[in-house]
Amino acid sequence: MSALGIYCADCGTECERITGREAGAREPDRIDAQVWACPFCPDAWAPCAEDGSAIGLPAGEKTREARALLRERQVERLIGEALRDAPNGRAIAEERVASFLAHALRLPPEEAVIDRLNIEWCREAWRALHGAFYADVTKHAQTYRPRKSA
Repeated sequence: MSALGIYCADCGTECERITGREAGAREPDRIDAQVWACPFCPDAWAPCAEDGSAIGLPAGEKTREARALLRERQVERLIGEALRDAPNGRAIAEERVASFLAHALRLPPEEAVIDRLNIEWCREAWRALHGAFYADVTKHAQTYRPRKSA
């Protein structure tokens, strides 16, 4: 039984909900938990949220590693730049970086979430963020700020 919209980021196959053990999860807190897994890609899974949806899209180990590196080395680098000037500004910095990334990838914001990217999109995201500074993110936020209705 699969929920609409939960598909493998690596191959595009509709996924099913099973236990972490069946999916090949190695993390102790995931072994007995429910996960969404691809029936064809070995070790392609994503954690299951409390409401039964997937947290991100199921993906294999290489894609999950690419997502983690992207988050750690590019996204957190930009957020770290923001926090030097505004130590309590993490939430706004995260929102701005996410918007900047979605715009750079030309994807809707809900599709540009790192946990939904496949390995090719992770590479594109890396290229988009690699040469960026938080000043670029701020400029983007000011340029594409939603207009207030009168």
